[in-house]
Amino acid sequence: MTEKVHFQRRENLPMPLNFLASPEALAEWYAGGLLWSLEHGERVLSISCFDTKMAYGFDMNRAAQAVLRAVTDFLYDHPEVERLDILCGDDASWRAYNFYWNMLYAEHKPEH
Repeated sequence: MTEKVHFQRRENLPMPLNFLASPEALAEWYAGGLLWSLEHGERVLSISCFDTKMAYGFDMNRAAQAVLRAVTDFLYDHPEVERLDILCGDDASWRAYNFYWNMLYAEHKPEH
C-alpha cells in the first residue's frame, strides 16, 4: 500500500478556500475528497497540502499526522486506488509530511 504514495513539491498550487477548525477536520475533508474522486472513476488521486499554521491557525505537525493517518486508512479500505500523489505547496508542508511519512509509514527509512 505504501508504494502507492508519492510526494511532490509544487509551486503555485491553489490553496483551498475553506475553513477547518482542527487537524482532524482537515483529515476528514481530504478523505472525503478522495472518496468523491474514487466514486467518480478516478484511480490516480492527489491531495494538495499547505502550511496549516498560516492557513488555519493549527499546528502543521499535528495536521500532517492526522492527514497521513486518514489517507493511509483510505488506501487500505480502497485497494483499487492505483496511486496517491501528495502535493506540497510550501516548504513547511513538504518538511512535515515527508518527516511523518518517513517516520511512521515508509517501508524503507532514508539515510541520516
